[in-house]
Amino acid sequence: MVVSMKRSAGLILLIVLLLSRPLPVLGEKIETVIEDFSYVDDVAAREVWISGNDVPPVESAVRDGERGVRISAPFSQGLERTIHDRAISLDLNRHGYFTLDVFTENPEAFSSFTLYFRSGNGWYGASGSLEQSGRQQLAFNKAAFRSEGNPTGWHRITGIRLSAWAAAPIDSALIVERLTALSHDIVMILPTDASGTSAGDIRTAQRNAELLSKMLQGIGLPADVLEDRMVSSDVLKGRRLVILPLNPKIPSEVAADLRRFVAGGGKLFVTYSLADSVGDVLHLRRTAWVQRDFASIRLDAPDIAGLPQSVKQASWNITVAEPTNRRTRAVGYWHDDLETPTGYPALFLGDNGAFLSHIILPDDRHAKEQLLAALFGHLVPDFWHDMAKSALNRMTAVGHLKGFEATREFIKDAKLRNALETERSGTLKALTRAEKLMQNAQTLYTVGDFVAAVDTARMARAGLSEVYLLSHPSPKREGRAVWNRSGTGAYPGDWNRSASELAKAGFNMIIPNMLWAGVAHYPSTVLPRSDTFAKYGDQISQCVEAAHRHGLEVHVWKANWNLQGAPDDFVEKMRAAGRTQVSRTGEPIHWLCPSHPDNVQLELNSLLEVVRDYDVDGIHLDYIRYPGPEACYCDGCRERFSLATRQRIERWPADVLRDGPLRETYLDWRVEQITRFVRLVHKRTQALRPDLKISAAVFGNYPDCVQQVGQDWVAWAEAGYVDFLCPMNYTDDDHRFTRLVERQLELTQNRIPLYPGIGATTSSVALTPDRVVGQIYLARRAGASGFAIFDFSTNTVDSVIQAFGLSAGITPAQPVHKGLGK
Repeated sequence: MVVSMKRSAGLILLIVLLLSRPLPVLGEKIETVIEDFSYVDDVAAREVWISGNDVPPVESAVRDGERGVRISAPFSQGLERTIHDRAISLDLNRHGYFTLDVFTENPEAFSSFTLYFRSGNGWYGASGSLEQSGRQQLAFNKAAFRSEGNPTGWHRITGIRLSAWAAAPIDSALIVERLTALSHDIVMILPTDASGTSAGDIRTAQRNAELLSKMLQGIGLPADVLEDRMVSSDVLKGRRLVILPLNPKIPSEVAADLRRFVAGGGKLFVTYSLADSVGDVLHLRRTAWVQRDFASIRLDAPDIAGLPQSVKQASWNITVAEPTNRRTRAVGYWHDDLETPTGYPALFLGDNGAFLSHIILPDDRHAKEQLLAALFGHLVPDFWHDMAKSALNRMTAVGHLKGFEATREFIKDAKLRNALETERSGTLKALTRAEKLMQNAQTLYTVGDFVAAVDTARMARAGLSEVYLLSHPSPKREGRAVWNRSGTGAYPGDWNRSASELAKAGFNMIIPNMLWAGVAHYPSTVLPRSDTFAKYGDQISQCVEAAHRHGLEVHVWKANWNLQGAPDDFVEKMRAAGRTQVSRTGEPIHWLCPSHPDNVQLELNSLLEVVRDYDVDGIHLDYIRYPGPEACYCDGCRERFSLATRQRIERWPADVLRDGPLRETYLDWRVEQITRFVRLVHKRTQALRPDLKISAAVFGNYPDCVQQVGQDWVAWAEAGYVDFLCPMNYTDDDHRFTRLVERQLELTQNRIPLYPGIGATTSSVALTPDRVVGQIYLARRAGASGFAIFDFSTNTVDSVIQAFGLSAGITPAQPVHKGLGK
């Protein structure tokens, strides 16, 4: 039965007006045009933009009255990417965002587009996706840029590189028209080695800054990024808020700049690390550091508009502090997984800013964004205007859809194809409620009640999300998997509850992380036993029993080579025996070397132990690769490589590094070490259990993963070594996700089922339930055989897992790989 959905003309006009404009980069302060590409002819353009990598030279172009530069992309000739460079002298220290206007007629030819800035002997690079045909604007957040080589700083930019990456062997072209740099009211200060901060803390701060930037962008408050060595009073001048995401050491000159900034009316938001100089500004004193498991933060501050009652945050240690004046107070406290108060303050608020006692984590993203909005709106009330404007623009973007009209058509199509009346009976009422809320949000914005407008727009989006979720089909044959990183399920000590809730939500597979290279969550006779095993017992046995009781398959997840979590004495034993990896500069890496025969045997024995002792449905290989291009360059690799290839090595490792005469040969040899192990696992496990399924979590970008980490999963599929693959397509960019899945399906050619990985909660990506279901929809539409969600935990049970069970997973399904022959 088709239910007619009447719309008032006024509401339709309102939504169309809201969505006829592109989503703006809000809170702009300064816009600087770096390059306008307005060259009078080809000669002028080619004098500035130099082609590399055998790419045709650029051409001057005019489209719709706008001048630009045309870049050819002859991907049918096997070209991996285009390269176009220009020399320039820039100081981009102050800027936090970059935008590039691009036109293309066939975006399907491109997997991504990377903007690079040269500095010293290195580069800063960040990528975006070409999502549509025609003109579009790519936005690059400085927090997302990664270093290559040894750049000297954003204040010394000497070149720009534009690179379009191939998605398919299709000849194409694009026109670039305008490159701008933007700066904003908020700035994040990242630590560097100049302040004495460790490399590990620097990497964590970068990841935290990228996550925070995405969250702030989500509420309409873009933030710039600045390295601590480049801080000055001039750079901070005019800013409203400074964020310190993880800054254990504050240089004295930076501390002085921050004091002047606050004295001038600026505010601070600090997470986890509380240096004495920063604590003095916030009127806080660090008293202790506590290591224990926390689950949530309960908030209580009626004077802070829009503050949520609680947010989930699975922190494992905190910095304990206390106020040093009466106007600084704790407005949130930590609770454990039983919702019991721990007595430890989580969030402090004072006249000069706020302090969170751990870093921001990606779990419970909606609530985190609500917390940040309330906190920053309280500190800087003017922010509410930009946040309200953003909320109105975003309230109709749900799942994979970008606007109200698209949502309405999706629902209409769902009703046409769906015969289950009771399943979808709530869609019309929910849609009507959402419409009214959208009208109210616009009215509140118009009269200047920005706080209420944000709250109402948030409720409107929640209503549309409900409608969207109820409009999805639920096929009866597909792989529906979850990864569980803890190895204990969502509820440690209660696998039956975890399995029951997954089965009720329509899942048919669980992939629990039960062993690494140096630790096991079961009574292993091959690997050291973990604290998890000591506390909760045999996790494989408990998991298999509970899962099979509820009709779930268990594919035991093995983290290969990686010694994370292994006892220190075991790691040291491996290192002393020359069995761990070594970087190109001679630094130890806590991964087992895949070319060492004893390591191959150890990894194989641990897997065979699981296969012999437990009724598992499959073995799932992860970290089945090298950690990166920086490894391995141990003496054993030199000897084994030389012996296998009969190559004489004069300079190690220089001969096998970039530009070395044996580089390509060495990369091929690395690939063979990993493939050899996968082949061995397949052969030995099939001898024991012919019905056992072998699978792997793999990098999504191919063939980049072959060169970078030695992982040739296409070759594994072609050879029949694996029964299904789970490419880790962790991205919040739906267009990129779709491109990855389509390319992966093309590469595997339906030889085996493909279950694309969706990052619901990863270190840098956090998706709301409707966004997760949206990517499931996109995977289904592309032709994938199922999906795998990361990560199954208490943070996803009540959100993502439940939402899927009430919508796209309401009908039970059988995994596609079940019953397939070897």
